[in-house]
Amino acid sequence: MTAGLEIARPAPRTSTPPAPSGTAAPADRWTWRSPRGRMLSAAVGAATFGTGLAVGGVASLPFWVALAAPDLAFLHKGATSPPARGHLSPNTVRLYNTLHDPRLATGLIAAGVLTTSRPLLLAGLGWTTHIAMDRAVGFGIRRPDGAIH
Repeated sequence: MTAGLEIARPAPRTSTPPAPSGTAAPADRWTWRSPRGRMLSAAVGAATFGTGLAVGGVASLPFWVALAAPDLAFLHKGATSPPARGHLSPNTVRLYNTLHDPRLATGLIAAGVLTTSRPLLLAGLGWTTHIAMDRAVGFGIRRPDGAIH
């Protein structure tokens, strides 16, 4: 009966509002929007944390520095006042998103493995742990206006 006719379906609702017009949302590189994605992120975070401790020990400076380093974006000198509570300064968004890009962190792990550099490997594991745990608790990359994407 309805051959050739398509029924319009409403778009699925999400808990995150769409980006305002003129501020394109950055591409998702690692999901944190679903319970399944958060569980995957938590598993990756636990695995990289455990591996970092096993490889470097509790006193591994590269691991701990890289674990904390991505949030140094909050200290960005060019930052202006955020437009709203829970937002980042628009001047800080690019740096924050770059430091929270899992491709860079896993690239550092690969570089450590390929060059057999223990400090590079530990730094990559710490960095990946930070990103994964952020995703596990619901913090992701930011839109250009500083809001969580």
